Formats: sequence, structure tokens, C-alpha cells
Amino acid sequence: MRSMDSLIRLARFKVEELQKQMGGLDQARADLERQIERLAASVPEEQIAANASREGFVAYGSYAQSVIKRKENLRTSISEVDAKAETLRAELEAAFAELKKFEIMEERRLAQVAAKKAKRAQDQLDDIAQVRRVG
Repeated sequence: MRSMDSLIRLARFKVEELQKQMGGLDQARADLERQIERLAASVPEEQIAANASREGFVAYGSYAQSVIKRKENLRTSISEVDAKAETLRAELEAAFAELKKFEIMEERRLAQVAAKKAKRAQDQLDDIAQVRRVG
């Protein structure tokens, strides 16, 4: 049945696209986490540099506030990515379920076709055996 093949292909395509999107979100989240780590790693270096001079000490307060704000923004972005990922995960589960449903339907159809062929072949063999018995 061509229409079932088309439905299965379409469902697989949808699952693959959603998986790609999920991978993109995972990558975006990892990038945001790396940015937070880099910011955290830069703070001790800046503290040392700030203590080395009076100008650095005065400027460090602004720097520290900007780092805190940047971390907050990155965490907000991570939360947004997580929310998108959760929604996408639900869509992916539904797409997987739909694909599985179509695959099961196709397996059943193919099993029925195979059973009908086997029955026809057995009927032919029975007819041949009947003719030999009579003849």
C-alpha cells in the first residue's frame, strides 16, 4: 500500500527533524553553560589584576556587576532553552508514537498479505493432492 509507505516516510522525516532541533537546543544549552563557566573563571584573574593597581580596584566593581548581570542573562537564556526543549520533547514523543503506529499497521498489513499468499499456495497444493488422489 503506497499511501502507508508515504505516511511512514513522512512520520520518519518529522521524527528526524524534531531530533535535529533537539540536538540544536542541546548544543545551545551547552554553549550557554560554557559561557557561564568562562565568566566564572575570569573573575579570580580580574580580582588579581584589580588588586595590582588603584584604577583596577575602582573599575573592578563595575566589572563584577557586569559579570553578575551577564550570568543572570545566561541563566535566563538556559531556562528558555529548557522550556523549548521540554515542549519539543513532548512533540518528539508524539511523533515517535505516530511513527510506531504506522509501522505496526504496515507490519500487520504485510502479515495479512503473507498469510493470504500462504493460504493460496496451500489451497493450490491441496487441489493438486486432490487431483492425484482421484486420478
